[in-house]
Amino acid sequence: MNLFAPATKLMKTLKYPAKFALISFVFLLPLSVLITLLFTEFQNRINFTQKELIGTEYLRPVQDLSANLLRYRILKERSHLTNSDRDEQIQLQTKITQNIQQLTQVDQKLGQHFKTQTQVKSIQENWILLKQRSRSLRPSTKGSKSKYFQSKSALSQELSNQVEALRLQVGDQSNLILDPDLDTYYLMDTVLLKLPEIQETLAQIQLLSQRILLTKELTSVERSQLLMLTGSLIRFNQELSRKLTVAFQNNPAGNLKVELLAASTEINTSLDQLIQQLNQITDDNQPPQPAIYLQQAETSLNQSFSLWKHTINQLDFLLNRRINGFQTKRAWTIAFVCATLAIAVYLLMGFYQGIMQVVSSLGAASQRMINGHLQQNVTLDSRDELADVVHSFNSVADALRQAEANYRGIFENAVEGIFQTSPTGQYLAANPMLAKIYGYASPEELIAALQDIGRQLYVNPADRDKFVQVMHTAGSIQNFEAQVYRKDGSIIWISEAARSIRDAQEKLLRYEGTVVDITQRKQAEAEIAQLTQRLQDENLRMGAELAVSRQLQQMLLPSEVELGAVPGLDIAGFMEPAAEVGGDYYDVLQQDGKVSISIGDVTGHGLESGVVMIMAQTAVRTLLANGETDPRKFLGVVNQIIYENTRRMRSPKNMTLALLEYDAGALRLIGQHEELIIVRRDGTIEVTDTLDLGFPLGLELDISPFISEANLRLELGDVAVLYTDGITEAMNTQNQQYGLEQMYRVLQENRDRSALAIRQAVIQNLMAYIGNQRVFDDITLIVIKRQ
Repeated sequence: MNLFAPATKLMKTLKYPAKFALISFVFLLPLSVLITLLFTEFQNRINFTQKELIGTEYLRPVQDLSANLLRYRILKERSHLTNSDRDEQIQLQTKITQNIQQLTQVDQKLGQHFKTQTQVKSIQENWILLKQRSRSLRPSTKGSKSKYFQSKSALSQELSNQVEALRLQVGDQSNLILDPDLDTYYLMDTVLLKLPEIQETLAQIQLLSQRILLTKELTSVERSQLLMLTGSLIRFNQELSRKLTVAFQNNPAGNLKVELLAASTEINTSLDQLIQQLNQITDDNQPPQPAIYLQQAETSLNQSFSLWKHTINQLDFLLNRRINGFQTKRAWTIAFVCATLAIAVYLLMGFYQGIMQVVSSLGAASQRMINGHLQQNVTLDSRDELADVVHSFNSVADALRQAEANYRGIFENAVEGIFQTSPTGQYLAANPMLAKIYGYASPEELIAALQDIGRQLYVNPADRDKFVQVMHTAGSIQNFEAQVYRKDGSIIWISEAARSIRDAQEKLLRYEGTVVDITQRKQAEAEIAQLTQRLQDENLRMGAELAVSRQLQQMLLPSEVELGAVPGLDIAGFMEPAAEVGGDYYDVLQQDGKVSISIGDVTGHGLESGVVMIMAQTAVRTLLANGETDPRKFLGVVNQIIYENTRRMRSPKNMTLALLEYDAGALRLIGQHEELIIVRRDGTIEVTDTLDLGFPLGLELDISPFISEANLRLELGDVAVLYTDGITEAMNTQNQQYGLEQMYRVLQENRDRSALAIRQAVIQNLMAYIGNQRVFDDITLIVIKRQ
């Protein structure tokens, strides 16, 4: 029995595309499985290392909290706290609270990976309890000092133990303890175990040293504790040195020795010095030196914190390097597989096209023989077995070279291009106009040159495929537009109308139709589209510029933090531009104990008004920062800047500007703007007109003759209000202005509230009054209350 008979039988039943598809499938299936397994392994390793990186990200706030807790425990157990110590204690409490907040934020982000939410919540609760209970503990008599120390140690030690348990939980859950490389494994061991153990031991030594300094005697128990701590310190120091040495020696990246050797040597040396000092307590002739132990242990502790940060940074570097390595290997694997597959596909397609060219040539020759249009013998550039078949076609070609002039008159005189093509993409006939459209000297030259319409004529071969598909399904096509190449390589647009010609058995014989050159129409359409796009791009650009200007304007306004930092005053401000960029301005600046509050209104609104506003803000802040107090000189300089710059801009813009200076209840007001409103504690309204205090800026070069000042008092509980006419002139839906009287009423009703509440009350009342009416002008309001 022939071994290949089943395969031969199967291949005989399939066409060539199906044969190639079957062979490709059998080849690609196991290859796909292997590649999938390989890429899955790469991704698993990347995911493993990324979880380690998540662990190091979590450990940073844990270490910061642990370090500050150690410092807090040491400081808390000092018997006599200096003012500096008390300040440091308060700072440490603040830092620990911030550390716990940072830890909570990190836990909210990463805690689901490590199942630490309960532990973090317990740390928060115990820290609050620790602060409460530690304030209630005070040493009373000399005999209670030991109990006092033990109570405080138990309180803080419990919290430190919880932080250490959290650290170990993260290490257990984050793949760090399973790290496969020696260098990163020992770095993990250093930051997760060794340095925390050393830091805890150093803290215990400091606590004992402080206790000895307090009692001024070294008991046998304390001596034993110091000896035990010294032994632990010797062991931890040796393990730290040994494991870092192993990490240095097994570090392909070569970064650890350069980055960590100096810091690790420094702490090893410092610990050795501390150990030598502690070893002297075994000598009865040597008095204990707790102050030296305390200082040396503190130095070593700070060095251990520094080494921890350096070490975890290098651990992150190596983990990221590992991920990059896996990603690079994956990329190279993808590139190699793709290149190999591309070569295989290229060769396979070459083989397939070689066969299909033979089949296509034989089919075209057969069709021409049937239609009586065989002008030349079939030639094939092939040496395989299929070349013998060609001779049977060429042997009958000489008998079929007659009778083909039925449509010659139409072809020769038509004003449109007329064609007949075979279904496989060769021209069977063409008239002179079609040759002229395509740039050929004659139809014969066109037919001879274009043997593959889809590839040689169409700029996008897919257009030919679409044409064929429509003809196959609909049988005809109208106004089919496509780009084609002329003989000289230039590109034109054509519109085709065609129909399918079939025989009695519905077998497709050819396509025939007409072609019109529509290049000029397409060029006109393209120019219109280009102009439309340019307009759209310009609109987008202008919109972006206005958005940036609006953002810049908002950034220049004083923040609530700045307003809240003004001593003696409660200040709230509000500005809402009517357009993308407004022309209103206000600012608050403290200088030499004085508070300067400025407000202005540029004519109009929009980009130009916003630019003038920024000019004024910059000039005012510059003069105030330089201590300029003379009102005529102050407003004169600002006016000169606005005047010259608006002339340079060729802009008619000008602005009103008022400056209110506050100093210990005294108010000095200069500049022309809207009235200054003061609401006294008893509800009395006092209005100061600014018409005679200045002149609009930017109209005249010199306005010094018009500048004056008004002096007032602002008592405790009094409220001063500055505003722009965008409030008083705001219209409701009946085109009625908001006016001053209504604002007076809102100010009187809310005078006992905070500046922010007064501001909100005025704005809410104004917006309710405006309703659905459009806002025509910028709205600015400043409320100042003396407190």
